[in-house]
Amino acid sequence: MLELKVLENSLVEKIINEALSLLQDTGVEVQCDALMERMESGGLNVDKDTNRITFPKRIVEESIKSLPSIIDLYDRSGELFSTIGGDSTHFVPGSSALNILDWKSGERRTAQTSDFIEYIKVAGQLKHISYPASAFSTDDIPQDIADAWRLYLMLAHSGKPVVTGAFTHHGVNRMAEMMTCFRKDKNDLIEKPMAVFTCCPNSPLRWGLDSSQNLIDCVENGIIVEIVPVLMIGLAVPVTTVGALVMQTAEVLSGIVFTQLIRPGAPVIFGGAPGAFHMQLMSAPMSGVEALQLYSGYAQIARHLKIPSQGYMGLGDGKFNDPQAGSETASGAYIAAMSRMNQVAGPGMLDFVNCFSLEKLVFDDEICGHVNHFMRDIKIKDDLPIKPFIDEVLVEQQICTMEHTLEYWPKELYLPGPMVDRTSWDQWKQFGSKNLQDRARETIQSLLDQYNEPPIDENLDSELRTIMKQGIKNSESLPSLK
Repeated sequence: MLELKVLENSLVEKIINEALSLLQDTGVEVQCDALMERMESGGLNVDKDTNRITFPKRIVEESIKSLPSIIDLYDRSGELFSTIGGDSTHFVPGSSALNILDWKSGERRTAQTSDFIEYIKVAGQLKHISYPASAFSTDDIPQDIADAWRLYLMLAHSGKPVVTGAFTHHGVNRMAEMMTCFRKDKNDLIEKPMAVFTCCPNSPLRWGLDSSQNLIDCVENGIIVEIVPVLMIGLAVPVTTVGALVMQTAEVLSGIVFTQLIRPGAPVIFGGAPGAFHMQLMSAPMSGVEALQLYSGYAQIARHLKIPSQGYMGLGDGKFNDPQAGSETASGAYIAAMSRMNQVAGPGMLDFVNCFSLEKLVFDDEICGHVNHFMRDIKIKDDLPIKPFIDEVLVEQQICTMEHTLEYWPKELYLPGPMVDRTSWDQWKQFGSKNLQDRARETIQSLLDQYNEPPIDENLDSELRTIMKQGIKNSESLPSLK
């Protein structure tokens, strides 16, 4: 089995032990009274004067043991869709962009509801994108419910599970109520979770009000939590890989303890979003080589602890779908898969996770397909010993139509779709001399034309919209989906 390990096993143990010591001696700052009270009753050391919580090593270790190593993820109808953990790698779109790169005009702009509907219709049909994420926000709805609106659009147009999150400390409960509409009751949602929500501690070693309350509400509503420290290497965490890994591990483990003291056995994913801080430009590329090393390192730590992992990889930090975007996306996707990262969020994303491109998503789907094919286990397939094969070649005087070739080539040779150009020059001219943008637009339009997901029941749709309207201060109308 192919597996990339950037850390010696002994170093993994040292990093974990250092993180445990950091939590026990220094702990984390928590800016949420509700979480402070619950953690104090759970046995943690709470200093209300400094808002700091420290963690006895025993409680951290017990919390790790109570985690599920494999997480079941269910679809909208309540059927088991997939599992997160083990050797599996799921590619999902990147999340939370503020802009899109218009697939028709190439213009960078803010998004409308119609853009998100196009995105979800396309994403749901891509072969190598496991399930959708809330890729970007739209600016044609009240921002009080911007997080719920993204979830609504995904639930209305796709039966697959989703990756999303709340924007405010009161957002999760509304979104949980919406998902409960697709279950018998709250307990059924806990038994059959259909979403992964992102909760981000504020590095270094802080939990703000929004992330703390979101964590509580996710756990109580049976929502899978991915704990994602946003680590700016050299700015918010040490510039060195080992030091940064200690900080990240401590932050993730603090969140894990919180979840397990609220509800033992609650599903949690060991996540991260490191960026290599650029000391001249003050940007933080998540595809920077130092960040990639950090991703691989914490995936190894998570695997050692038997915790499912997540990372923002397989994305581009440039502005356009150019060679930089392709190289950054492919390198991140391959490293993620070889590191056995379980959930990889990044396809479709550009510009430091600030711009989402549907054009890029359909190309990245092909990158993910190549990566999945590369990660197959290599096995003997009637080719050892090789002498019988060679004897047949000497008789046939060719290989292409031999029985062995006809049996194995459909699975051994990966044939990419139209987004990857494998034509000769003459063939390319014969087929219309189409460039990347031409092929992307044709692919997107074809997928939009093929979309045939039945609409959700009108009464259910009305119920979802009623829940969202309760969160609007003014009685603005919500955009129609038609």
